[in-house]
Amino acid sequence: MVLRLRRFFDVRSGEGLRVLLSFFYVTVVVTAFLLAKAIRSSLFLSEYDPYSLVYVYAAVPLALWLFVPVYSGLAARVGSRIVTSATLVFFSAHALVFWYWFRFHPQSADDWWLPGIFSVWVACFGVIAPVHAWSFANSLFDTRQAKRLFGLIGAGASLGAMTAGLLAWFLVGPVGGTVNMLLVLALLILSAVGIVVVATLRIRRPGPTRRGRPVGHPFRDAMRQIAGSPYLRLMAARGVLVAIATQWTSCQLSLMALERFGQDSDALTAFFGTFNFALGALSFLLQLLVTGPALRRFGVALTILILPLALGFGSTLILLIPSFWAVLFTNASDQAIRFSLDKATYELLYLPLPPGERIPIKNTIDIVVNRFADAAGAVLLGLATHGFFMLPGLGRGLRGTAAINLGVIAAWTAVAWRLRAEYVSTIQASIHLHRLDSERMSSDLLDRSAAEALGSKLAAADPEQVRYALTLLEAQRIRELHPALRDLLSHAAPDIRKRALSILAASGDRSIAARASELLRDPDPGVRTEALLYMTREMGVDPLRQLEELGDFEDFSIRAGMASFLASPGRTQNLDAARAILEAMAGWEGDAGVSDRTQAARILALVPDAFLDLLIPLVNDPETAVARQAIESARLVTRPELVPALTAALARPELTDHAVEALAKYGDGVVRGIERRLHDADTPLDIKRELPAVLVRIGTAEAQQILIHGLLQADVTLRHRIISSLNKLHDLHRDVRVDAQLVELVLAAEIGGHYRSYQILGPLRTQLKDDDPIVEALRHSMEQELERIFRLMALLFPGPGLHDAYVGVRSSNTIVRANALEFLDNVLKPDLRQVLVPLLDSQVSIDERSALADRLVGAPLQTAEQAVGTLLASEDAWLRSCAVYAVGALQLHQLEGHLRKFEMSSDPGLRDEVQAALRHLAGDPDSAQQRPAPAEIGMGVG
Repeated sequence: MVLRLRRFFDVRSGEGLRVLLSFFYVTVVVTAFLLAKAIRSSLFLSEYDPYSLVYVYAAVPLALWLFVPVYSGLAARVGSRIVTSATLVFFSAHALVFWYWFRFHPQSADDWWLPGIFSVWVACFGVIAPVHAWSFANSLFDTRQAKRLFGLIGAGASLGAMTAGLLAWFLVGPVGGTVNMLLVLALLILSAVGIVVVATLRIRRPGPTRRGRPVGHPFRDAMRQIAGSPYLRLMAARGVLVAIATQWTSCQLSLMALERFGQDSDALTAFFGTFNFALGALSFLLQLLVTGPALRRFGVALTILILPLALGFGSTLILLIPSFWAVLFTNASDQAIRFSLDKATYELLYLPLPPGERIPIKNTIDIVVNRFADAAGAVLLGLATHGFFMLPGLGRGLRGTAAINLGVIAAWTAVAWRLRAEYVSTIQASIHLHRLDSERMSSDLLDRSAAEALGSKLAAADPEQVRYALTLLEAQRIRELHPALRDLLSHAAPDIRKRALSILAASGDRSIAARASELLRDPDPGVRTEALLYMTREMGVDPLRQLEELGDFEDFSIRAGMASFLASPGRTQNLDAARAILEAMAGWEGDAGVSDRTQAARILALVPDAFLDLLIPLVNDPETAVARQAIESARLVTRPELVPALTAALARPELTDHAVEALAKYGDGVVRGIERRLHDADTPLDIKRELPAVLVRIGTAEAQQILIHGLLQADVTLRHRIISSLNKLHDLHRDVRVDAQLVELVLAAEIGGHYRSYQILGPLRTQLKDDDPIVEALRHSMEQELERIFRLMALLFPGPGLHDAYVGVRSSNTIVRANALEFLDNVLKPDLRQVLVPLLDSQVSIDERSALADRLVGAPLQTAEQAVGTLLASEDAWLRSCAVYAVGALQLHQLEGHLRKFEMSSDPGLRDEVQAALRHLAGDPDSAQQRPAPAEIGMGVG
């Protein structure tokens, strides 16, 4: 509360000024309306009976129906703030006109209509001015700010009620009676104009995330949007039911006040002033002490139900005990809660809407739809009591109207219950749309830029750029080869023609058969060799006949062509002869031996079962090209003898993707073996880290269970990949039960680790800049921690919502980020929400998170030595390397003993880093230049 008040009064900050102006705008407007309402009630009841108010309520929508289209059209052209100021000036001038008329034209039989016209005017002002005030506040804050600040801003409404009560109570005598209070009203309305003008000059509104399409007919388009949206339809239905229920309770108060005070206008003004003051004071306390904490702790889901439940209890009390005090209690509940907790809740319901659409929709619902509800409520009230125009009434009294109102309140409660879920759905829809837009833009940009870059390099005049593009294509299996690749078959450089033909042949492209046949006569023997291999494998051409006709081929191509021809299924197949040739090719040494072994591995794909003993050594071949081709051939057969070799290939980064695909072909046949390797301490870590990718490719329920049981892996990178793989498989197998208790255990550990990272970050930031490599490395690790937290939560809360929220909280757009946090506030369990949301809310500073971590985790870190020492003990190899770097960079001699524990590490990079740090501690000035940057150490690990 102290922090909120400090921000409130700190007008030097942008937020403080926005809060201050919003607070006073709401205060002035509510003061003016409630003062006008007290004046209206006294003047109206001194002339008419309370049941005549039904005609006022029925007339208000007709006036507003003329106002809203004009206002919306002008606001769309010149801006809402200019039109708002003009509207307030308009109302202030009319207050003076009414004062003049009431003061200098005493009421007579011919002027019976004047109190009625004034009552309609007050009702219109009471609708338009508060709506504009809250629209003003809505335009200045996002969802999270509103949830934190609307309780404080809404206190302005309670203060306005108190002020209006005091003015009506104390000034009615000194100013010369009720009529002269209209002068005070005119000044109040004019002061609101000054607030809007100051805001226009001093405050720049935050940019919207999605502005919505430009509107030519704002009012008509808003009505169409309301009709087409379930959420907006519920909002409108709630507004209709609230308008009717509160109108009937207000009419009950007017009836009981007339019975108690008669037609004494000054006595009625004093009564309503006292009532407004007392309820304003109560509402003010609720706003300051209850509204903000209730919204933060329970959210809209609970606060939206409090007012209907309170009015339902009051109406039941009137039904049982139809007395002045029962009516007073019901109206007190209405005014105290509606101007505090319910008002802030109601305004929050508009914030999930795109900013460009929010104000027109709000004006349409609050000014038009709700006022037509007033008219409907007035007609129903007249029919239930003394009749409406020529229609007779049922003659129901206080108890009868309370009974009917209970039915309206029950419907209101049901709509509010449904609105809770739609509120969350609407927020999710907004952040989901943002995620789809982001992914589509990044994917389109990446695909387009990658295709353009590859095409430009393949068509480049510089042969080196072409060779680089070919290297990229050789390193991965391309499903759709770039069209420019076929053009390279005519390139001037022989090696480029040869490599292009090899890639096209590996993809099985038969459209180049004619060109390959021409290349059999290419001046370069290497190109002729590649063409012969293509014609033999793909077209089934007899290599001996080609050799007789053309001659001059490399030795390995002759052997490869013959082996391919003899191994191919068909009438000419001779496996014994093919084996003899392939054995010689697979055992060849020297530069030519690489080509021999590569071609042997390729030919083995024709009949892999027949030559399994030859394929296994080729999978383990030290030459990348040979091993890659052997793995490709191994994908065609799922024999258990190949599994150890394929598993070992996972440790070679250039072969990982190929080995993963080959192992995945075995399906559930290898998952138990993978499980043993995951938990085997002797399995190299480089292999373990690739096993989750194999399980994802297998994609069965059994593979998912293996991943679930592997969640407690100590290695950070392995655990990250297991969690990521689980997310993918969980979407495929929703029927497979996830061990929620185990997931929650890992989630608690990840959140605790994330808080620990803030404890480490705090002391480091006191000695290092934010762009220091050590701080950047720690922040990168924290980003991964956060990703794991969200991935684990996605296992507990299936659906796209957590993915949407993760993208949203990392967005630079404040509105999207606020909506994502609001979504989490409404879907997470309270205990999880309380520890997680502070880590994501940009309004919570790093120092505040560090302090919270000290309370939750304990063992606070006060110095950089303690922080770096904690990193040295980390299980994350990358962070450990960064800590080693920090010991030397920060001259932390106290940690020299810890460094020496890593001098015999199995990681050569870490050993070099330790030696460099020790030299730096010893005073070697050149050691800093000799050490690698921490971001380069363990990059594959992070």
